[in-house]
Amino acid sequence: MAITRRQFLAASAALAVSSQLSFAEVLTADGFIEVRAQQKVLGLLEDGAGQTAAWVLGPGPQPAVIRGRQGEELKLRFINDLPHEIWLHFFGVRGPSDLMTINVPPGADDAVDCVFTPPDAGTFWIGPIADQSRARDMGLYAVLIIDEADALTDLAELVLVLDDWKLDEGGAVEGNFGDVETMVGEGRLGNWFTGNNAYRPRLPLKRGVFTRLRLLNSANVRVMNLLFKGDDPLLIARDGQPMKPASLDSKALVLAPGQRADLLINPDGGDIRVALDLFEDVVEIAYLIPEGASAAPPAIADNFALPPNPVSPLGNLAEARTISVVLEGGIKGGLTTARWNGAERDLRALLEAGKGWAMSGVAGPDPEPLFSATKGETILLDIDNRTAFAQPLHLHGHVWQVIEEEPSGLWMDTVVVPAGEKVSLALTADNLGLWALHALVAERADGGMMRSFSVIDSVP
Repeated sequence: MAITRRQFLAASAALAVSSQLSFAEVLTADGFIEVRAQQKVLGLLEDGAGQTAAWVLGPGPQPAVIRGRQGEELKLRFINDLPHEIWLHFFGVRGPSDLMTINVPPGADDAVDCVFTPPDAGTFWIGPIADQSRARDMGLYAVLIIDEADALTDLAELVLVLDDWKLDEGGAVEGNFGDVETMVGEGRLGNWFTGNNAYRPRLPLKRGVFTRLRLLNSANVRVMNLLFKGDDPLLIARDGQPMKPASLDSKALVLAPGQRADLLINPDGGDIRVALDLFEDVVEIAYLIPEGASAAPPAIADNFALPPNPVSPLGNLAEARTISVVLEGGIKGGLTTARWNGAERDLRALLEAGKGWAMSGVAGPDPEPLFSATKGETILLDIDNRTAFAQPLHLHGHVWQVIEEEPSGLWMDTVVVPAGEKVSLALTADNLGLWALHALVAERADGGMMRSFSVIDSVP
């Protein structure tokens, strides 16, 4: 039985309350969803204890969820109540380039309106793109859900935002931001795990229907290796892009920082424990608890799949232009010199400027793009990771596929390049404007691993 848009949104709002997430539903007189960046004291320790002075997007204390619909205009108004400017990016959203990264000055008088029509349905997020180490670790992010143009029926929904915070015994954020050793090392690794800004939350599952669990790893550096004890979920989307459903087969679901995944969860088998595999230990971080009256076992079509998004297909790879991208920096990462601020600098000068990572010889944003592509051109990126760390790389405004012998067929916006290895990625440059390619480990993006690329109508 089909449900109406009003019924769908009402059900979604009810689920949001029960799952401890707060929807950004403040509508202005002119129809904008108001999203406020503000300071909030969170109780992140056990039983809500602790005094964590955090930054949040939305009302808090839980991460906000912003909803729109594929093919319909989304009107957002960003207000910055923090005492400094913030730069935000729509991660994974293939919208217009002049709106997907925005600067929001402090003060209600300098609110920034963002109006566009999202082409893709899926699970996305909004987070900092400058001073990422501090802003992301302070909690400044929100989930952006774009519902399918034709609402899916017979699915409940939960959103689970996973993070690790670096806290002292009282719950305060340890403020060693800008530490050079952290920047050139592993990054700012947290010591306290939360789900939806709570310690081991208990999230309700509606009996009798499958639940679409939307996951976001919002941590600065930690890769989340997630285990689901009590169910074998179906993976149905990565980074907001639908995929052929696949069972996890009791293996860990691996989410790098900034990555998302959508799962189908069966509530019929009882409580489900979500655990984090730390290799030396396994830590339970959330519980999914069936609630409500007993119901018939859930059913799902054998050929169930999310509807595909309108992604431009790859062209002939044999004729595609290849761009070599070299990643250097960090401890034992081979970086000796790089261009920064228009001049070549040695490593000492780079470190004094807070830069310890480089992409193809440049540390940080540069007036000269890494490459320019014409609209519709297929580009091959040969990524050579010469660093001692695995590098999660994120692509703005587009999605790509891993290329081995053949394209993987799986569209994503983030790919992890193992330490000391090479990975080939293919994309169709179909979104005009100036975009970025950067590390999703916050400290490495701040420390220089970020370049721009452009997509133009035609070669001048």
